[in-house]
Amino acid sequence: MAVKEYGYYIKGNKVAIVEKDTRFDNDTSSKDYGPGANIVQWKSPLSTVADGLELQYVYSPDYFINETDDVDQNITHYRSNAGYLELSDRTSAYTNYVTAYSLSYGKSGSYIVLRNAGRFNGLHQVQNINDEGAGTNNVLQLYTKYSGSQSSWVAFEETPSVYYNVSALVDESSVLDLPSYLSKALVYYVKAKMLEDQMNIEGKEYFMKEFRKMVEKYNNTRISGLRIQAPGPHSIK
Repeated sequence: MAVKEYGYYIKGNKVAIVEKDTRFDNDTSSKDYGPGANIVQWKSPLSTVADGLELQYVYSPDYFINETDDVDQNITHYRSNAGYLELSDRTSAYTNYVTAYSLSYGKSGSYIVLRNAGRFNGLHQVQNINDEGAGTNNVLQLYTKYSGSQSSWVAFEETPSVYYNVSALVDESSVLDLPSYLSKALVYYVKAKMLEDQMNIEGKEYFMKEFRKMVEKYNNTRISGLRIQAPGPHSIK
């Protein structure tokens, strides 16, 4: 059975899967002409893999979707108004976003998350909710800067999802969704930074060492399966 070898690379916020090409290429019209010339090359996957690929990743989010069921998929159009992004449902019956989705607006207004919305994917804060009258939903004006179409509404290419039960990390009062073990590690990190500001490098390095140790222990708990440590090629056997 042929062994397939996969790798990945990261570009922006996207992860690409590549496969090592072990086929022989004897096509005289190819720049890689010659037996085995492709062996050291990584290419797009050469065949479909139904299952068996697993990706593990870690990231630091700046928001949390509290309930994924709290989603609206009726938004159809967007435009720019005074340099800010506006969203609207131009087809359905009238819905009041304030009462239906418990949205507030202004400097302390609600946050929403857009998915499947092209360039506008991600976290947004609601600046205002304008009523354009019966026949259309309220218009959501966001704090997101956008200088595109000013006069007419533009239809989304696909159906976006608007998650409206969202908690965002905005200041020191925000709650970090960390496991209890990593919360203890965070205390070491904060102490290290405080000592660094005081130019106490020895104390700072001590707490950073404890911080890294706890993070490493936590990461080890995320690895499943048998662990085998093989001796090096020059070790005593």
